[in-house]
Amino acid sequence: MLRLTLHSGDLAHRNSANQLAALDIAYDKQEPLANYLVALCLRGSGEVAPDVLVRYPRWSASLWDLIARALTLLLYREEQAPPHRPDRRCAYATRLCASIERTGTHLGGLELASMELRQAGRQRGHYAATFHEDILGERSAGFAYGYKVLNPVDLLLRAICWAYFGSDVLGPKPSLILPVTVPIDGEDRFDVQALKEPARTGFKRFMAGRMETGELSRATDYVRFLMHG
Repeated sequence: MLRLTLHSGDLAHRNSANQLAALDIAYDKQEPLANYLVALCLRGSGEVAPDVLVRYPRWSASLWDLIARALTLLLYREEQAPPHRPDRRCAYATRLCASIERTGTHLGGLELASMELRQAGRQRGHYAATFHEDILGERSAGFAYGYKVLNPVDLLLRAICWAYFGSDVLGPKPSLILPVTVPIDGEDRFDVQALKEPARTGFKRFMAGRMETGELSRATDYVRFLMHG
């Protein structure tokens, strides 16, 4: 299971007192095109009705893409949020941060990604956000956002969209990353280095030393990775 927590302030000063929201993502159906049960809890108003994100391709995009689609579903009950037009008289945040951790396994508490957002300059509603991720590295964006009442979860959603899609709304859903295989001695095999990230690094970690040096990998191992990695 994954858990995202959203806080006011910066990453170095996260605590339960400044937590604004928590998003939990768990498998409803673990397959290459997985279904995820998503649930959101907000400070001051409690739990939002959970929902199910369906047919999301595993190991095919940034974790922030998954987070953004879960938040869109929970906030708007649609696959896409409405476009946002900033209000110059808006309420605003000075600093927010968020982290994604793996929970519920022997690797529980392992941080996989984080972000920090700050007000850019002195103009209200103008922000700079930087996202860090274990496999895919760093991504940044500057953007404008604001409603008369601040919604920090929607602000996080729009920050992800600007950083990863260059827009205030989601881009196309990622496609499942599948290797190009060649038959060798009756087995379908593929070149791991030809895989796109994050599938390439994810597959290497899943195999954990079991890969054959100088050999093409078995397609059956990739299927196991998509099912259980």
